[in-house]
Amino acid sequence: MNKKFPLYALMCLMLWGIVSSCNDDNSNRDADIYTTSYSSTLISAFSLGNNDNVLYNLDSVKFSINQDAGLIYNVDSLPVGTDVTHLTVSMTFPYTVQQAQFHVTGGKVMKDSTFDYKSTTTDSIDFTGRVDLVVTSYDGNHTRTYNIKVNVHKMEPDTLYFNPSLRRDVPNVNGTLSAEKCVLQGSTYYCLTNDGGTYKLNSAANPGQGTWGVKVVDFPFTPAVNSLSATSDALYILSTGGELYRSTDAGTTWTDCGVTWHSLLGGWGDKALGVYYDGSTYRHDEYPRPQGYTLTEVEDSFPVAEASPLTPATNEWTLTQQSMLFGGKSKSGNILATTWGYDGTSWGEITDHKLQSGLPGMTEAVIVPYATYSVDSTNHTATERVTWLLMGGKMQGGKLNNTTYVSYNQGISWTQGGNLLQLPATMPAFYQAQAFVVYETLTTSSSKARRRSVTKPVTSWDVPYIYIVGGRGANGAQLGSVWKGVINRRMFRPIY
Repeated sequence: MNKKFPLYALMCLMLWGIVSSCNDDNSNRDADIYTTSYSSTLISAFSLGNNDNVLYNLDSVKFSINQDAGLIYNVDSLPVGTDVTHLTVSMTFPYTVQQAQFHVTGGKVMKDSTFDYKSTTTDSIDFTGRVDLVVTSYDGNHTRTYNIKVNVHKMEPDTLYFNPSLRRDVPNVNGTLSAEKCVLQGSTYYCLTNDGGTYKLNSAANPGQGTWGVKVVDFPFTPAVNSLSATSDALYILSTGGELYRSTDAGTTWTDCGVTWHSLLGGWGDKALGVYYDGSTYRHDEYPRPQGYTLTEVEDSFPVAEASPLTPATNEWTLTQQSMLFGGKSKSGNILATTWGYDGTSWGEITDHKLQSGLPGMTEAVIVPYATYSVDSTNHTATERVTWLLMGGKMQGGKLNNTTYVSYNQGISWTQGGNLLQLPATMPAFYQAQAFVVYETLTTSSSKARRRSVTKPVTSWDVPYIYIVGGRGANGAQLGSVWKGVINRRMFRPIY
């Protein structure tokens, strides 16, 4: 049996259908209008004109186009001093446009200028001021404004810079500093000092921190301060007689481990790594010793003492989980120029002597896991590359090393770093220092929001600073300093 609808119900259904149809039409029309508006004023490619008098391969500089923010910019800034007062440009529009008009304000040579862009234009633009480009669609119904930035470095970006004004003193020293060692355990830095015969263990969350917590430590033995090391669950130190001691309460109390070592190399996970000497043979050792552990004789090129601090090789720039050390003295007394790594189970020599050249042997240097940049000379883009820095140390005859060496292959080989990576003359040569990479957040005031922008400008970013702590100078005295350095490029605010 067929159902019958009342007349008024049929009329309502018909009316609803008409309204729905109109709504659909309006919705589609709005979408079409937006699509037409969005696409008819687009710039799909932007480049600078070739001008070798300004910069070689200027037309190869890569520009990014943020359509939503209305911003065109080169992510990799041009070299310091590049003249951008008279540059020509080339642009590609996916659809024919009626007009593309530049508005330049506040430039060095163009204080307030307006002119049209044409594909054959030879007009130059002053990019030292603000440059806006207003694109009008072919039918004249839509416009879009782009802000165009040609970024130029204000300082040499790849310089390793240690600002003298940021130098600090080793914390809480009131008398004569005769010994010092700083280590990192978890997220806490500990700095042990012998200050006029008083042992102080200082603690902070950052080695550049102005105020450190401090406790006086009454050791039941005479500590070899420079042997202080940290594992994931304890602090370790040797007595001047070589006995190994352990503290699990941040240095308040110390327990004899029942082991006598020639040297304490550092910590890996929850175990301390050292060299055992029985009067005739040097052997690798660990504490606590794993079940079934066998003490094996150290290799001829392995450092039994005075190597660089054992440094974790696991960070954002590296993939393998291991720790590394460099140099030191071999069991025969030779000063080494070798790199060794520990992977949690065994030691292995990393150095490839066929590739090694020009690196002198040295004791008590520091190695720093970091990143530098390779700049393409064609398009001037900068590519980050994993880099180990080797600084400080004492060479044969007692002369201090003041050259920064670099390794781009995880310590397999080292070469002398470029001029931009050398330490400043204001920083004295050193040995027996400690080095740490510490991330700190830089912030900048937020810029005004752009209309219809879905991408917010970066207002804070993390910067990896290098801290060089303590060490001794040419006369053997404690330097008592904390230096803070960084590759300048790392401080630059990301554009987006």
